[in-house]
Amino acid sequence: MSEQHRRTPPPRHGGWAVIAGLAFAIVALLSVPLSGVAINELVASPQGSVSWLTLFVGVGLTGAVFWWLLLIRPRRYTLLRGAIAGVLVAFFSYPVVLTLADLLRRGSLDPETYASRGNNLLLRTIITQLTTGFASTLALAFVGIVLVLALHRRHPETIPQRDRRGFWRSVPKLAAGLALFLVVALVGAFAVLTLLPLDTESLRANAAASTPATSYDEAVAKVEAVRAEEKQLPLNPRCLSNLLTHGRKVERVVVFFHGLTNCPAQAEQLGTKLFALGYNVYLPRIPQHGDADQMSLVLANLTAEELVAVGNQATDIAQGLGDEVVVTGLSAGGIIAGWIGQHRADADQSIAIAPFLSPNLVPGWANHAATALLLNAPNAMVWWDPATRDNPPGMTYAYPRYATHGLAQALRLSIALMDTAAAKAPLSPGLGMLINEADDAVSKAKIEELVLHWQDHGAEVNVVRLPLALELGHDLIDPHQPTGDPDLVYQVMVDMMNGVTPAVPENVQ
Repeated sequence: MSEQHRRTPPPRHGGWAVIAGLAFAIVALLSVPLSGVAINELVASPQGSVSWLTLFVGVGLTGAVFWWLLLIRPRRYTLLRGAIAGVLVAFFSYPVVLTLADLLRRGSLDPETYASRGNNLLLRTIITQLTTGFASTLALAFVGIVLVLALHRRHPETIPQRDRRGFWRSVPKLAAGLALFLVVALVGAFAVLTLLPLDTESLRANAAASTPATSYDEAVAKVEAVRAEEKQLPLNPRCLSNLLTHGRKVERVVVFFHGLTNCPAQAEQLGTKLFALGYNVYLPRIPQHGDADQMSLVLANLTAEELVAVGNQATDIAQGLGDEVVVTGLSAGGIIAGWIGQHRADADQSIAIAPFLSPNLVPGWANHAATALLLNAPNAMVWWDPATRDNPPGMTYAYPRYATHGLAQALRLSIALMDTAAAKAPLSPGLGMLINEADDAVSKAKIEELVLHWQDHGAEVNVVRLPLALELGHDLIDPHQPTGDPDLVYQVMVDMMNGVTPAVPENVQ
């Protein structure tokens, strides 16, 4: 047999591009529950979140393309090429999947939103790649090797002969160099970000600093002092800290902490309902929130220390407003409520509502790295809804954008809370957690982890779940949110405060 005949390339086996794409996509789907990331939608999400379909199609198409480019087209079926293909599939699948998810969201065809949506996609891609990219590249590199072995077994003629022309003649230099660079860079980036200190010790040192009000008059005076300071700031009048009082200390006072970018106006309707039940209600403003200019940049100055301070201050004030103190909050406010539940025995109840302990797109084990990345990178102002670049109608008091530095400070507090909860028993005698199964903004796995930490120390936690079928959005409190159901959620909160099992519908009629 001539040398030329022995070097005749094998058949292309083009169908294996489809097989490879399916294999990469299936592995991506199987990795979702292992990572702790939750995907709620089968086909598309109105908020542009990743669905099962966009994940499968995005990874599958990317896998098929790179398998064809690196193996089928040149007809070289080596283990190294399979590994390189897997690395490149993992890296480029991130922007492909996120872009597909964004294209299926509402308002995606408006050209005026391309820039804002592009910036949002870039940020999400960078965060996910630098925190989880190393794991996906290594996993799909292994899948690529297994695929080549399967191809060799099914088609022995694809097994390469010893090539004396050397390594760099048998492997595409650009692809090999890029794959090696990506693996080293992503592994290195994750290691560095994981090792960067977040200075959570300073938060724990002042965890429960307090000067509780000893009377109703003192509590009211403290609120007036807070409002006097706030009136010196350029705030929306509806965003000043708000006290609804019956003119005396009553049996129960409820403190509610609003979410990131919102303000006390978020809970005006909730406060009215609670006040009608005979409770005193205090709605404190979290610092750096509530500017009259909704495009303000001040949220970038928010610190975790400020979150701790406003939590302790509000809990101090509440001591003079009610015999029973109930502290609750949504999202970032839910972190504060959880913090108070962990550190304050004088909070009779602490009910965290969808606390933002970690973003859903980042697995819990990568939360430290994601927080370090956002803290150390330049601040960016990101639209909550890049397709509309605005709030829902009527929300004239909330910021339509969040600051990545402010978000990172909330996550910094959540990490301190998780560390403390793992080490010590919570001090509040009444702990509650309201979990929204349809929430695609926060990590439900991280919320479950906090509940387990508390339970491991012998605490009883009243956990209530709003089922996926209700399709409620992250903001469960603001009545202007089109994905909310205030009547249901407010009643669930009241039932939790009263120790009554809430009547939560399992299905939407």
